[in-house]
Amino acid sequence: MELGRVEAGVETPMRDGVLLRGDLWRPPSPAPAVVFRTPYGRRQISSDALQAQHCLAGGFAALLQDTRGRFDSDGEWQAVMWEQEAEDTYDTVEWVAAQPWCNGEVFLAGTSYLGIAAWLGAAERPPHLRGIAPAMTTGARNDLRETGGALRLDHLVGWLVYMAADWLGRQGPDADPALAAKVASLIHDPEQAMRRLPLEDMLDLPGFPITVGDLLDGRIPALPDWDLAAVEVPVLSVTGWYDVYAGATIRDHLEMRRLRPDLRHELIVGPWAHTGALTHLQGEVNFGVAASAAAARLPARHLEFFRRCLDGPGESDPVLYFLMGADVWRTAAQWPPADATGHTLYLTGPAVPGRTPGRLVSEPGPATSAAADDYVHDPADPIPSRGGRVLHLGRLTPGPLDLSRTATRSDVLLYLGDVLAEDLDVIGEVRLRLTFATDAADADLMARLVNHLPEGRLLPVCEGVVRLSHRDGPGTPVPRGEPIRLDVDLGHTAQRFRAGHRVGLMLSSSNFPHYDRNQGDGRPSTQSVHYGTSVLILGGEAES
Repeated sequence: MELGRVEAGVETPMRDGVLLRGDLWRPPSPAPAVVFRTPYGRRQISSDALQAQHCLAGGFAALLQDTRGRFDSDGEWQAVMWEQEAEDTYDTVEWVAAQPWCNGEVFLAGTSYLGIAAWLGAAERPPHLRGIAPAMTTGARNDLRETGGALRLDHLVGWLVYMAADWLGRQGPDADPALAAKVASLIHDPEQAMRRLPLEDMLDLPGFPITVGDLLDGRIPALPDWDLAAVEVPVLSVTGWYDVYAGATIRDHLEMRRLRPDLRHELIVGPWAHTGALTHLQGEVNFGVAASAAAARLPARHLEFFRRCLDGPGESDPVLYFLMGADVWRTAAQWPPADATGHTLYLTGPAVPGRTPGRLVSEPGPATSAAADDYVHDPADPIPSRGGRVLHLGRLTPGPLDLSRTATRSDVLLYLGDVLAEDLDVIGEVRLRLTFATDAADADLMARLVNHLPEGRLLPVCEGVVRLSHRDGPGTPVPRGEPIRLDVDLGHTAQRFRAGHRVGLMLSSSNFPHYDRNQGDGRPSTQSVHYGTSVLILGGEAES
């Protein structure tokens, strides 16, 4: 029995006559089709989420297409061209639907940039689109909330250097040898550029069609936005607890549920980092063989979702999530699960930075703003990024990596709960409501929920950041020395703190180079955490 065949270099015409090329995997008879659109090379798609061979084996056609101006596709490539991507995605969906090997039913899928293209195309409302499966995505609106006004520096530089290397490689023998050597040096050691100030000058790549300044001042939008209300098809959202876009992906799922409750929107969250191999090994933790995308049948779950879009929703729960610590998969009718219990812990001092932790207690102490723990932040000596929700384009490693050495620094405050007598499940959104003060012109507050193991390791669970000058939008005044209220969104998680462990909270003012350094006044500054009026809210019902 013939499974199907692969046709290379299939041409898809766009509305302006430009031809985009891709590889077509198709069954012997007309079938629903899944479209993947990528700027990174259609034969380089390696995500464990879903690949063309999975589609073909499941009875679906699959088109893997190079986006405009990339690899074999015609047209002019621009490093950022979101409106064009939206139009090209629409045109591709409608062209695919009209082909004799397609039955007129089309889906969009892919991870990161590919998933963003799926969202953009869906918001254009192509008539033959039946559903989308974007994995690990964000947009400008969500990213601003995620970063609290700070800049994902390593993310930005890593992506630009990667694209610059590709741009140089496409020039062949005409490439400037000196520039090629510089890009190679940046790939090897990107932090050499990220330490340069001002940020606009950190990358000097003559001829490259995009600059850091273009992105910083908004001349070129690094990330797009799309109108979720315009997406009128079911959505399968996929992310990982250590994905840099975990919060954004979950937030868009919740918003789609609110906007279109008549459609089936599904969510899958594993213990994974961003893109690539979604294995059971993350950071320094082995979550058990069942934690991998392969063991969780992630490709098959995509195809089952597509079939539900065509045949009806069925009876299965729309949410599948991995409970870390228990290391089991669970299903739920919604996120967070209706039976998820929230927990509230209050910060209590005094804490000595790098030496003596404060406490997290279940009952509030005296509500006095005078009680404060201080630490000194020096922008010239930032805390090195380690683990957590970071991107791996540069030299950072995501996932649960031990932070106990970081906690010994004199610019880090640590608060710990009591040793747990029984397991504690934190499922849902984590939020910190903090009273904070700085004697600088500006400052950042970095917060990390950590799991304190009996042997002393501190493993990151989730995290959030607020830049004081952006806490209510760019340009928010920062009153020197005056306590102000901060709401820090640490994102969502599903973590079991096992008996014998302790819930922990790490506070600091830097996480470099994951985020850019807040220079404040360009000198060391004193930050104050007023613990008498600060509270950590763990899990339970999500806020909008």
